[in-house]
Amino acid sequence: MSPKRTLLATALLLTLALGFSACRVQNVNDIDELEVDAARATESAQRAQILAALEPLDPLRYHEHDATIRNDHRIPADAVIWATRARETLDWVDWPAELSDHVEQYAEWLDALLAAFRNDDAHAAAEPSKITHALAHTFEAALEAWLSSESLPAVPGLAGLEPPMHDNTHGGHDE
Repeated sequence: MSPKRTLLATALLLTLALGFSACRVQNVNDIDELEVDAARATESAQRAQILAALEPLDPLRYHEHDATIRNDHRIPADAVIWATRARETLDWVDWPAELSDHVEQYAEWLDALLAAFRNDDAHAAAEPSKITHALAHTFEAALEAWLSSESLPAVPGLAGLEPPMHDNTHGGHDE
């Protein structure tokens, strides 16, 4: 092959190589952009799910049930439906990994509470009711922190865990 042809062939191969590498860089950039878009969409979906979960997991719902269970030693008529809805909410939300320990702890106590409700045993429901009520408040704080991009509170220890006192400023709930 003549030097002129060799030079021309080399130039052609270099041009093709540069063209293919430019395409590859373009595709890598496109892939990077798609990954960023997917991450944003996932976070948006998680935020929407958590915002939707705040209502059925509202800790103020626990107060009336907890007071009736522990003070009157009876299970309110709507308690099973309400606790089942809260438990189902924990299952359908695609929780961020940072919240998994909070979710697991809360779900365990909701399960214990539901078991006592289904056995119509107010005495057995007393401790899970108290703990679930208290955890509802700490769980709400963890959700609000995550939504606000703040550091999450630690998963609470159960020793001495008590629900907070509520006053009339929270929808008429008295202690």
